Amino acid sequence: MAFFDQDSFASPFRIVNLVIGALMVLGGIVSFFPLGFRTVVLAIYTILFGAIVITAEFSMPSQIARYASFLMSFIGRGLFYIFIGALILAPGALRIVGGSVVMLEAHVVNRVGAIFIVLEFTPSIEPPTNMRGDEPGYEAPVGETV
Repeated sequence: MAFFDQDSFASPFRIVNLVIGALMVLGGIVSFFPLGFRTVVLAIYTILFGAIVITAEFSMPSQIARYASFLMSFIGRGLFYIFIGALILAPGALRIVGGSVVMLEAHVVNRVGAIFIVLEFTPSIEPPTNMRGDEPGYEAPVGETV
């Protein structure tokens, strides 16, 4: 499947997921300050999760499919995005930037998470191929078939 498939809803979902992944990385970078053990750990995790979301849009490595299978459904991604939005709203980040950029990122990530949860229960919307496991770049976990 091409990255921009005109015959399905995959392109808008991919674009949204890529934007959310980029916002996670940006939110993680901003969350580094003020330097402290808690802020650095949260920032690293937020950046790592953003990188995983971006990676999952291009190919789904078997490790992600095995250990983060919740990324393969709307409800899983939705709850994950809401969780990351809450991490981005860490109090240290709000003090350093005045809250505007970080709050905007967190609210966008949270809203997309809520929309994904609603999409899970909308029968007329089918998940894109990269969330179903039938994309060419998908690597099935050892011992599992697609």
